[in-house]
Amino acid sequence: MTFANFIFVVFLLLSLVVFAFLILLMRQIKKDGRLPAEKMSTLAGVLFIPGILIFALIFKGISAWRTDIQNEQNLLEVESFISDVYKPLATSRQILRSNLTNMNSLLQQVESMELQHINQSDLIRRVKDQWRTAYSGLYQAYIDTDKEVRRAWIAHNTMDSEDVLGKFSQQAVLIESQIKKAEKDYQAHIYSVQDEMVKTLDNARLLLDANRMQPKSKKQIVENQALRESIRPFNDYATSELLGYLAGIDARLEKDVLNLQELIRLAGQQTAILKDHLYKNPDLEKPLTKIIGDWKVLEGNSKASLEQILYAIEAEFVARKLGLSPNSPAINAMHKSLLVNIPEILGKGLKQRKVIDQSYKINRT
Repeated sequence: MTFANFIFVVFLLLSLVVFAFLILLMRQIKKDGRLPAEKMSTLAGVLFIPGILIFALIFKGISAWRTDIQNEQNLLEVESFISDVYKPLATSRQILRSNLTNMNSLLQQVESMELQHINQSDLIRRVKDQWRTAYSGLYQAYIDTDKEVRRAWIAHNTMDSEDVLGKFSQQAVLIESQIKKAEKDYQAHIYSVQDEMVKTLDNARLLLDANRMQPKSKKQIVENQALRESIRPFNDYATSELLGYLAGIDARLEKDVLNLQELIRLAGQQTAILKDHLYKNPDLEKPLTKIIGDWKVLEGNSKASLEQILYAIEAEFVARKLGLSPNSPAINAMHKSLLVNIPEILGKGLKQRKVIDQSYKINRT
């Protein structure tokens, strides 16, 4: 029994219980004799309305249930008919229905991703558009071919079955060919989107790699700068989600990013403390201004690097959500980049902090 059928049975039983309760209630009231006859008639009329509604709902539910069962039975008979005539067509129809189900599920899953991952919104929008186009074409192919199949099945049950079988055995080959072509068009849409995912991943990786090694190509330098400036800040929810995904890649990398976040927090804190000292000690403006500037530089550089790290993780996270294989060369290349660059970025930040901490000089005039 399906879940939907189970719910219906439960509803049916509850409806019967309610109706039985109404009947018992009327009998008890009549037995007690506390209501005048005219009021009993009014009460019976009032209780009669929900009784009718309950029966109507039960009848509607039973009708719908019987229709579902009949449709399911018809589908089984159709598939059996196709398998007997031309097995490859039955297989192609099964694959087609599976692809439709999977694509519909994916479309529902990514519906809210555009708002959650604004840095990848253009890619997500293009993917959804391509998926809708792919789904529409595949669904139309299913509708068109299913009509032909059902028509042949009905004819087989109501006309000269041998004549129908002879004709449909030839038609089935053409229908299967039609489905194959629709599947090929569908796959073309899917793969075209995957190329865009790979391109986005590669761009994010090249930007991250530039923290360790400046690219030699002027074109790549310009592209990195444009991408760097286009990155929008990540909110706490997105950051937490991406760090959770990073932990699944390598827990050490997650710890390094958390340490980088702590370094950013510390730099901001030190800047605020030193500004307060400067306000109270204006005669130390020169040395305090210098150290405040150093902490601001550390905070700014670390924030920029953190955003590039999160952008790279997000590019992979979104690509995986959109169906890119975990064994994709672009995914593997991104993993290697994260493994190399995250510890190095943190190391640079910690080294810069140490330089600031040890920058005190004795000045004697």
